[in-house]
Amino acid sequence: AGRTRRAEQDWMRFPVSGVSFDDANAFAAWLDRTGRVHGARLCDEYEWERAARGADARTYPSGAKLAPDDANIDVTYGREPLAFGPDEVGAHPGSRSPIGADDMAGNLWELTRSVHTPGIPAVRGGSWYQGDLSAQSQNREDGEVSARSVTLGLRLCATPR
Repeated sequence: AGRTRRAEQDWMRFPVSGVSFDDANAFAAWLDRTGRVHGARLCDEYEWERAARGADARTYPSGAKLAPDDANIDVTYGREPLAFGPDEVGAHPGSRSPIGADDMAGNLWELTRSVHTPGIPAVRGGSWYQGDLSAQSQNREDGEVSARSVTLGLRLCATPR
């Protein structure tokens, strides 16, 4: 209700949110097992970071700075309480990574597999509720296996067979 831009959106184009690490792993295993996406799995946090930063190790997918409308972060809609929330995937081309992956900064934190603590998630990318520091591509936060949040989603990788 508090938005003057992107007030009308197609919720079918929103990223999946509110899933736990266990949910995300089960979904990826189902995709692989059924043949819908061979080798589907949660990305590990290094794969995610490389996809977000590119070969030149940029701070944000778009480069050294993140403008308010480059990604869906706290300032995108003026920090208005009734304007916070997700956007359609791809609504912010400035958060597209060098490899063409949309929303690698902001919109939703993304579950990844921790390379430091196997079996535990690391979350990456920031969300619509956090600022630009959280959206830096090198930023990581420890996650919880069973946590579900409207600010938490997933991104899958696949290993071809």
